[in-house]
Amino acid sequence: MEFQNQVVSSVITFITNIIIQHVVYPFTANGNIKTLASATTELRALKEDLNTEITNAERENGAPTNQAQEWLHQVETIEREAEEIQQKYQKLSRCVLNISPNFCAIYKVSRSAAKKYVEVKSLYEKKATLKVVTRMQPPLVQEVPVSSSKSSNNLESALVCIKDDVHSNMNIIGIWGMGGVGKTHLLEQINNELSRDPAFKVVVFVTCSKECSEEKVQDKIIEKLGLSKSGSMEQKQSTVYNFLKEKSFVLLLDDLWTRVDLKTIGIPNPMQAVGPCKRKVVLTTRSTEICGQMEVKRKMRVDALNWDDAWSLFKEMVTEETIDSHPLIQKHAVDVAKGLGGLPLALITIGRAMNDKIDSIEWEQACKQLKKARLNDVEFSSENQSVFHTLKFSYDNLKNDALRQCFLHSSLWPEDFQIRKDKLIEFWMGLGLIDEPNIQANYDIGQCYIRRLLAVSLLENGDDDDTVKMHDVIRDMALWIANNKEEYTKKWIVPAKAKQKHLVIKISGDTEKLSCINTRARAVSISIKCSSTKLSTLLFTDSVINDSKILRLEVFSKLTFLDLSGNSFKAFPVEICKLINLQLLNLSNNWNLKPLLPEEFGALTHLKYLLLRGRTWTFPNKVLSKLKSLRLLDLTSYDGFKNIENFLALQKDLRRLPNFGALGITISSTYNIYEFSQNVSVPIRWLTFCNFDESCLCFSSCFLGNSHLQSVMSIHLTRMKYVECVKFERTGENKKFCHLERLEHLIFNDMWNMKEVVWKNLDPKDVFPRLQVLEFHYCQLLTSISWVVILPCIRELEIVNCNSVKQLIRIEELTNIGLEVSQHSFSFLKSMKLRRNNKLKRISDPIITFPALEFLEVDNCHKLKKLPFQPMHPPRKLRLIRGDERWWNNIKMEDDSIKSSLQSFFAKL
Repeated sequence: MEFQNQVVSSVITFITNIIIQHVVYPFTANGNIKTLASATTELRALKEDLNTEITNAERENGAPTNQAQEWLHQVETIEREAEEIQQKYQKLSRCVLNISPNFCAIYKVSRSAAKKYVEVKSLYEKKATLKVVTRMQPPLVQEVPVSSSKSSNNLESALVCIKDDVHSNMNIIGIWGMGGVGKTHLLEQINNELSRDPAFKVVVFVTCSKECSEEKVQDKIIEKLGLSKSGSMEQKQSTVYNFLKEKSFVLLLDDLWTRVDLKTIGIPNPMQAVGPCKRKVVLTTRSTEICGQMEVKRKMRVDALNWDDAWSLFKEMVTEETIDSHPLIQKHAVDVAKGLGGLPLALITIGRAMNDKIDSIEWEQACKQLKKARLNDVEFSSENQSVFHTLKFSYDNLKNDALRQCFLHSSLWPEDFQIRKDKLIEFWMGLGLIDEPNIQANYDIGQCYIRRLLAVSLLENGDDDDTVKMHDVIRDMALWIANNKEEYTKKWIVPAKAKQKHLVIKISGDTEKLSCINTRARAVSISIKCSSTKLSTLLFTDSVINDSKILRLEVFSKLTFLDLSGNSFKAFPVEICKLINLQLLNLSNNWNLKPLLPEEFGALTHLKYLLLRGRTWTFPNKVLSKLKSLRLLDLTSYDGFKNIENFLALQKDLRRLPNFGALGITISSTYNIYEFSQNVSVPIRWLTFCNFDESCLCFSSCFLGNSHLQSVMSIHLTRMKYVECVKFERTGENKKFCHLERLEHLIFNDMWNMKEVVWKNLDPKDVFPRLQVLEFHYCQLLTSISWVVILPCIRELEIVNCNSVKQLIRIEELTNIGLEVSQHSFSFLKSMKLRRNNKLKRISDPIITFPALEFLEVDNCHKLKKLPFQPMHPPRKLRLIRGDERWWNNIKMEDDSIKSSLQSFFAKL
């Protein structure tokens, strides 16, 4: 009973509350409306805060969640509904004493306001639980801004390689070249072109930079793809791999300095693309070594711009308006642009710096600064923005200080100078930058250094395979570094090419290096404004100096390197004998100088390298034996030793020197050439034979059984008018023929009656396993050189004035003497020069290929009508075909389109 009473009481209370709630609605209408208005105002403020949060997130690649968007939609709806309730109430409350004659309408408005307030309060509370924004995934393909509107000439070639689906070896492509040459610009263009190619679903551009690691590259790729960065490298590797494994992608790695393991990063193997998927990796680097480490299958070198493109880019940066603002500015602008050597980085940077210079005097000053190698001053910018600062990364990245110093000292040659590799190595040796006890080791290290500098584009290949050169801007940068990035005229003095008749050089106490090579000045004066100087290196070569007093050598007591070759001294510079610190002396090719060393010369006890090429010198008794440090002596000359007694005396002195390791010598056959070969008792490096007066020169007799001749690097046979054949023969008496294992350079010169080089029971590749350069000059009766095709390492071939040669290489001749031609013939031949061979009609039989040929020069060989390769398939590395225009126009090809495709390789002599 009691329970029933409680239930009845609860029901009555519930019903009573409902009745009271509804009864009071008309009397609480005003309060309910005000409460709703206040709550709606707070909700509206919350909505504005949310919109601000979304706007900020969108600026950082965010987006509102669906929840947030739905909440905003509900807020807008409830705001509109609350506004309608308020408007209804305002209409009803206009009655006297705010009492509406429509009691029922007041009731409904008040009840609606109360219910709407509950909804507003619920939305307000729901905001705290909302996830407002989400991070948007970046697009898998996106364009990047490029630094210039000018298209790269290499773009089309690069795109052909990337889009090549036939050759699997095109999947990893390396674009390399010197700093500032436009590799990044090319990669940006590639990115933008591929971004519009539907064949690739993912294109990722990553800037690696100098300090990049595999983990940093991995993180950058993950960020570009919008993947999760959480976890270890191994977990992120799996994330990247799973995302890319079934997609066609291109990975663009810009400015790579060290090897990165693509597998460790998570990149699916480009060489193992599955099904229709395409996988390409394209990288840019300054070093071919990085290309090798990254297993690049196709390398593309980016070179400096030609003049037309360079001028066009420079004008774009400067603007036509500036260039046309003064009559003299265009002339100066052309000079400035030419001084930048086609280097896009320099053209862009200097062009921008000169953009607002409308005074011709400012342009004139810029020209003067460039001529003084002061590119850094032209920029009017801080070091961190400079051309040199960017290029210096390549210098800093060199492996050791010795290599850095070798690079810096290469800048002591003039602009655009073709530096012979062997002379450059001797230069480094003389400076002590390469200093191994073994002479051959020095040359080997030097060759290695040259290859490294070429690989990072701090040196460039010269016009010939045995020369290198330095880009003008790279050279300016080297001098900038050598001069402590400040002064350009005190520490290292390298005068620009002098157009003036009188060259004046001012030396200070801080001057360390002075280099005047091939100066055009007719008179030279040196001004020294100090009592002593730090000068250690002096090159004054190929000039017109005839009096050593001009050079004031007596002041330079600290000299260790002195090169006075190619001058016109009338008397021996006796001041040299007081330079007791000298380590290298070069007096070669001073044709007016009496070739007699003074007695005082023996005081140069620190001398290591003595170069006296061009003349046959006489040595006072025991002078050479006093030069205890001497390692190398080069006496190769036009005439040479004419009797064996002088040669034996020379050897006797040299054998007393504990460190001696290399002799260059010319032997004249007024005494027996075979007797010479049996009496050699010091290592020979350069050997010239001249005036041999027999009809057959048999090499097997000359070189049999003498180990001192095994070190010969160069042999020059010259002025042998009686020799009809040169024979290489193994007979029963000389089974142990001395192979010339170190020989790299062989020259036949002025052999007017030589008809052939004969091989009997010997294979050329066994006798000359390392021969690289072979030259025939003025061999008028020579008919062919078919045996050359057997040489495994030949890289340069030169045939000049051999007017009986109709075809250089005949397979039939090789077959007749039992030699076989490999299908890989001439695998390393880079350069072929054919000059003034009047009867030459053909170079070789069609079976012979020239896969590595880069340079072909044809001059006055007008009967030669065909190229030495298939025109439709030229050598992949072909860079230049140089010849006279008449010859080129007469070349016969299958159709004009083939010749047109080769036209870009041709240049007039």
